[in-house]
Amino acid sequence: MSIETPPGPRRPAAGEPQAHPSSPERIDWSQLWYPGPRRVFSAAELCRAGVQAPSRTLTVMATINASLVGFALLQAAPPQATARLTALFAGLLVFAAIAARQLWDRPERKRLTIWTLVYSLVVLLLAAGLRWRVDDPELRRWAFGLCWGTAVLVTVVLWFLAVYRSDQIAARLRELDERDRAVAMARQLATAQIRPHFLFNSLASLQHWVQTRDERAASLLEALTGFLRATLPLFERSQLKIADELEAARHYLQVMQLRLGERLRWTVRIDPRAAGIEVPPGLLLTLVENAVEHGVQASLRGATVGVAVELRGSWLRIDVVDDGPGPGRGAEDGVGLSNTRARLAQAFGPAATLVLQPRAEGGCLARIEIPSPNLAPSPP
Repeated sequence: MSIETPPGPRRPAAGEPQAHPSSPERIDWSQLWYPGPRRVFSAAELCRAGVQAPSRTLTVMATINASLVGFALLQAAPPQATARLTALFAGLLVFAAIAARQLWDRPERKRLTIWTLVYSLVVLLLAAGLRWRVDDPELRRWAFGLCWGTAVLVTVVLWFLAVYRSDQIAARLRELDERDRAVAMARQLATAQIRPHFLFNSLASLQHWVQTRDERAASLLEALTGFLRATLPLFERSQLKIADELEAARHYLQVMQLRLGERLRWTVRIDPRAAGIEVPPGLLLTLVENAVEHGVQASLRGATVGVAVELRGSWLRIDVVDDGPGPGRGAEDGVGLSNTRARLAQAFGPAATLVLQPRAEGGCLARIEIPSPNLAPSPP
């Protein structure tokens, strides 16, 4: 399995000044004439980050601060003009709230510039109208001051809002990238549970049988090769057809049966309707490995392992049973089963379940159930 190395630092393009690692961050002077966040998010990035509404806390705090600013301004206004100035201030704030929501959904320089210009144009037209329609010089002076003061305040607030929201989306995307990398690594580690001792023991048996000219050597080599070929997709894909997963389990059981002889007996049964359904790779194989290790190898007389995959109503059910000594204390909390539960939850949500329980007739039952609304048969 290859390990990807992170890309090195980006080389500056021709003519671009080279920044020393210890040099301070360069000042973006374009913020003076073209303010706002420089990054433009694609529709896919916004959808991935989730364009949720502003939090209630942010909305309430913005409302309280706007109310305090308006109250402070109107306290110094002439009493006879309070009603008109209040209506004017409220109208300007409503228009500013519309612009703020637009920038919240898509925080871009271009959109910030457009809304700022539109808002300034509205204020300019409003101020020009007040000059011709208001005769009272004091009221006109206060209206002018309120309009332009609100315009400056709203411009600054919109800029901070756009930058804050852009940083928030960028941070969310980084968080999702880190989570995806962690999930991918966990998936690789989980699917890499083709246990080393299984491979080493199988190869040791193969070497011994070849040296002693045992007839079982050819069958073991064929089964082991088929197992390795069937498990290669486990490291490359996030989803695998249940039929392909079952094929890897068959080869694994064939290898173990050649090694354990009559101590291992196994059966596999699959509902044809479920063959094309995709699941995270390694789920079924992990359960089969646990059944062989704890149900067959732990018993002197051996055991029978049964694998059944079927659709039952609106659920996909995967059963792995054995008639060995049964699950030991703490078996349900093992690393393999814990990884399997985490991957089930990541792929299908909390509705998907994995249970490990003793059987009434003896042995152990491991059962995975996945609700059918989350299932999507692969195209042929």
